Amino acid sequence: MADGVMPLEFRLEYLVLLPTGFDFTQAINNFCQVFILQIEEAEPEYISGSGDDFSFRAKVVNSNSGGASSAVLVLVEAEDEYSLQTAKEMIEEKTGAVFANAILLRDSVGEARTIEAYKLINELENALRKLVALRLASLSGQNWWSNRVQINFQQRRGCYQYENYRNNEVNDPEVTPPNEQYHHDLFYIDLSELKKVIEEQRNWQDGFVTDLKVLKSIERLDMLNRLRRKIAHNRFLSQRNLDDLRTIHGQLMHLCRRLDF
Repeated sequence: MADGVMPLEFRLEYLVLLPTGFDFTQAINNFCQVFILQIEEAEPEYISGSGDDFSFRAKVVNSNSGGASSAVLVLVEAEDEYSLQTAKEMIEEKTGAVFANAILLRDSVGEARTIEAYKLINELENALRKLVALRLASLSGQNWWSNRVQINFQQRRGCYQYENYRNNEVNDPEVTPPNEQYHHDLFYIDLSELKKVIEEQRNWQDGFVTDLKVLKSIERLDMLNRLRRKIAHNRFLSQRNLDDLRTIHGQLMHLCRRLDF
């Protein structure tokens, strides 16, 4: 991982549901047969084992009601990222032959990618805001927000949508203490709205076409926004997701740094 961000472990965690008519021991024995695993420790509600590709631990999830549970937590561990990805692909391909259902709850490598990506997207989004503010203020002076930004948004019931976000945050004393100065309205518009501002014909021609031609296509900001949603909701990023984000980050940050002192 970049910037020294490495997972301390290579781990997957699944919630699996036992098929009808199977108890915990039967289902895990089938699991071991399908994936060629050797059982090392077995108790009524806990079984562990290992094979050439990965090791596992399985535990019945206590329902707290005293009844038998059909839910099982399966933890899979591998020695490195490649082995973990191989194990994940094998499980996704074959687990239907063993369990009624399997839900991935944790992917330690995907988590590490998301942590790195969150930092990249945070830096990128604020760099884009800076670029928008500097370019549009240089064109329209003190009226840049109303003349160059608000004009791109549809007003509903007397206010813009971002104003609702701002007011809800500013008027919540637990989030914004009375002595805290709140952010400029620029920080209450998201990436999709920033893209609208940038690609508006007048703004694009006057302020951004020379800068952002390095992106080859302004549509790359759409992909950036899709990745942002995935990151914001803590979904596990693929390596391709992270590579795409690193590429866009490198291009935009090179551009934005030209504006710095």
